[in-house]
Parts: sequence; structure tokens; C-alpha cells
Amino acid sequence: MHAPTHRARRHAAGSTRSAATAAACLAAVAILAGACSSSGDEASPGTAATATGAGDVGSSGSTITTWDPDRLPSEIVATPVEGNGIVLPQPAAPLPAGYEQQEYLVDGTATSFAAVETPDDGFWTVEPSGEADYRTRVIVRRPGDPADFSGTVVVEWFNVSAIEADPDWGYNSEEIGREGHAYIGVSTQAQGVEGGATILEVNVDPEAAADAGTSTDTSGLKNIDPERYGTLAHPGDAYAFDIFTQVGRAAAETPELLLGDLDPTQVIGVGESQSAMFLTTLVNAVHPVSPAFDGFLIHSRAASAAPMDGDFLGATETQDPAAALSQGVRIRTDLDVPVAMYEAETDLTLLGYANARQPDTERIRTWEVAGTAHADAQTLRSMLGGPRDPSIGSLLGCESINTGPHKETVQALLHHLVAWAAGGDAPPEAPRLELVDDAADGSIVIARGDDGNALGGVRNPLVDAPTATLTGEPPDGASIADLAGGSGDLCILFGSTIPFDQAALVERYGDADGYVSQFTDATETAVAGGFLLRPDADVLLAEAEANRTLFP
Repeated sequence: MHAPTHRARRHAAGSTRSAATAAACLAAVAILAGACSSSGDEASPGTAATATGAGDVGSSGSTITTWDPDRLPSEIVATPVEGNGIVLPQPAAPLPAGYEQQEYLVDGTATSFAAVETPDDGFWTVEPSGEADYRTRVIVRRPGDPADFSGTVVVEWFNVSAIEADPDWGYNSEEIGREGHAYIGVSTQAQGVEGGATILEVNVDPEAAADAGTSTDTSGLKNIDPERYGTLAHPGDAYAFDIFTQVGRAAAETPELLLGDLDPTQVIGVGESQSAMFLTTLVNAVHPVSPAFDGFLIHSRAASAAPMDGDFLGATETQDPAAALSQGVRIRTDLDVPVAMYEAETDLTLLGYANARQPDTERIRTWEVAGTAHADAQTLRSMLGGPRDPSIGSLLGCESINTGPHKETVQALLHHLVAWAAGGDAPPEAPRLELVDDAADGSIVIARGDDGNALGGVRNPLVDAPTATLTGEPPDGASIADLAGGSGDLCILFGSTIPFDQAALVERYGDADGYVSQFTDATETAVAGGFLLRPDADVLLAEAEANRTLFP
């Protein structure tokens, strides 16, 4: 059984279509707004909020006198009051066969940290600065039969802004289910618990959303359903790093409280978009002094990292948005656990991740994936089902959104990370996406071939034997300033799909047989290289067979 060194040190002493459409729109709002971050009025990041209706939980933050780097939550209980049932984060991808879902309330005392040094190389140093009580909720999705459990627990930092979102569940639930991993999603930030001002408005019919099991209410869990969640309390996002760490530690050290009869061997922390920027900070600053995780998947981060006071939005408001979101912060290279980073085209350009690029190391792997966008059709398909169809973006008022291989490739990276964290081989190294050297105005531009698809990066059959141009570029020239200022619409991170006409397909492939042959070769190359998993490759091959209808 794998026993990571840092853990050994810690243990030295022991619905209807309309309803689904409404929910899908909400999910897209949440994920997109989450890329900018926002903070609730009742519990703004970096401050301590006094909770109401929470007994002695959520008291104002105090100056710290002692600090326990191995602290666990003080109590974990099944949600005691039914209320209106679990408020699900979006996209609410269905449970894998044989899985069950429970919700728990988690109490504890969290520590905030003050920055001492925050250099761009990621070697951050911090010191404990305060502590406050909290009560949040977590959602557990696990195999019902312990015999089906892999030993791996995936813990997701819920993405917050307009509503809570679980994008990594949406992208990775199939891989989690077929491997038998357990999943814990954490309401880590104040916005999800306390509510408050949001960046993007939610313009979805409330009744249709309610039929889908979600809500258009942006006032936070405790206000959406006071009967069920009224005792929740969040002291602010300065404490979010320790709240998430404590839940990860509980999964490892007191698993019976969250996972029942499952016996975990490793715990992996994951987060997408805004959550990935917070995980970047956790990895660089908090993990070295308070370790709890055996590995991390940092998924679609921008160049920057969240500040220690948690007020990421405030940082973007006090300086130029491009400077705030493009300040390159790398992952520190002295880590004792592996970190896998997944970057879509949009992340390099619009979100400026190209400014934070770094070489792979024994503990760091980065995949920059050709043909992908920060959000894409999978965001909606994970809830609605259906084929790889760019027109599904019309539900959001977008035109032809990206239909690239984001889901398939991030599942492959998670698969490798799980093995890597358990002492196996690292994910395969991949070339970086090629950039234009002399782009105008110093902007970040991805180099493209004659067919419009990106050059370099993780290759896959959708760009090596394409039927369309797949890009992560924002439509209509939208910029990072639009994103940071909240003036960009829902389409800004969804990229685009531009189908080839029949004449172009015939010129490229000759006929349907030629296309399927090239697609099959590209697929098998990606599988052999470790960039696609066999089950996902088989789905792509079936889609290629269906594309025979594109030819005369």
C-alpha cells in the first residue's frame, strides 16, 4: 500500500428537458463567473464574518495564539434536517452506476495565513495570522459496494460566483465511476455558503430551475434553504485554504465519518478555473506547512494565484485587469507530492497562463491541449446528454461553441495522476502549444495550421483528423478586461467550432473511408501516447463512424 512521505510524518503518532436546460444554463453561468471570482457581502474574503443562527460556529476571527498544522474538523455529521433536499452544484452530472450520494455538515476552527513572501517562482512563505470557527457542507459520491472502491478519494474545491459549481465532477465523473474512486465536493468559499453580490446575473426561469433540482437564488446555501442550511457559517475566503485542507485530512485520517466503510489509501485535491487559482496558492503556500493531500489536479488556471486573504476580485479591481489576471505565478518545484496541470487554449491566451509556464519536473506535469476551450459543449452535455454538437451553445445565446476533447483528455490526466500519486509513473510529457512569436501588442496568440487548428500541445484525433476548426479563442475579440470587468457574455470562455464544408472534407480525405482511416490512426497514436484512455477512444471512434454522413 502506498504511504506518501508527508502522510507518514503526520501519522507518526497514529427531470424535464426544459428543467435540464435551465440547470445547464445555470451551470455555465457558475463556471464562467467563477473564472473571475466573487465574494459575498456577508463574508467578504480576508475578513471575519459573524454568523447568524449558527450557535457558536462562525464567530469573528481572532488573533492566533497557537496553531495545529494537523488540525481536523471538530465534528462531521450527516445533514440533520431535510428541508428541500440537497442543493446540488452544477453541472449535476448523473451518478455512475452503483454509486450513492450523501451530504454532511463539517464544523471546525480554521486558520488564515498572512503572506511573508510571494515570489513568482511559487516559493511562498506564510505565517498563521488568525483563526475562526466555520460550518460548511460537503457532498460525498461513492461506490455503494466497498469492494468496488479503488482506494482513491478525489476532493473538489467547488467553484463559486453566481451559483456553486462542480466542473471537475462534470468533466471527470465517468473516469471516477469506472475506476471506483470516491468523490467529495466541498463548499469551500464564502460565496457558496453566505451568498452576496455576484459578477454575472442569472437569467433563468426560477420554476424550471427548481424542477431541475437547483436554484437561481444567489444568496448562498444558508439563505436558499434556511431549514436545511441555516446553521452554516463561513468566516471568509482567507480561511478557505485551511477549510479545504481539513476536509482532505479528514478523508484520510477519519474516513469513517465521511466515507463509511471505505478505506482510502490516497486523497487527491482538484479544482477548475477560479478554484484552480486558489489551489495554486494552497499548493505553494499552505501545503508545505500543513500537508493533507497526496496529489493535485490544477485544472484550467490563469497565470495568477489567489492572494492569501482570498480577495482575488479585489486584486483585479485595484489594478489593470490584464496585469491582475496575467501575473505569472509558477508552481514551486520542491513539493513532496505530484501536481498535474491541465490548460486549455483559452487559459493560455485570454487568461494569460502562458505567462506562468514552467518546465516539467519529477513532481510537475503540464498538458496544454490543442482544440480545447475553458468551457465547452461538455459543460452542457454532462447534464443534457446528446451528441458532440456545437449548436448546444444556443441554449446560452452562443453560436457554435467548442466541441473539443476537453473531457477525454482531462480524464486521461486524472487517470495518470492517480497512479503517479500512488508511486507509479508520471503522466507522459507533452509538447507545449506553439505561440506566435511576433504577435501584435505583445498579446498571446496560438500558432495555427492551414486548417485553423492549433499547432503543438497534446495531440488528439479531433485536431489531427478534424472535421472542423476547434479553438478556445473568445468570440468577437473579447478580452481579459471584459472578463475581469464582468462585461463579457456567457460565450467568452466557450471557444468555437467551425465545421469544414463537404468540399474541404473531400479535398482532405478523399472519401469517408479515408477520413475514418486517418481518424483511427490519430486515435490509436493518442492512446499509445497516454493522452486518451481506451473507453474514451472507443467513443470517439464511434463518433467518427457516424461522421460518414458528412461525405457524399
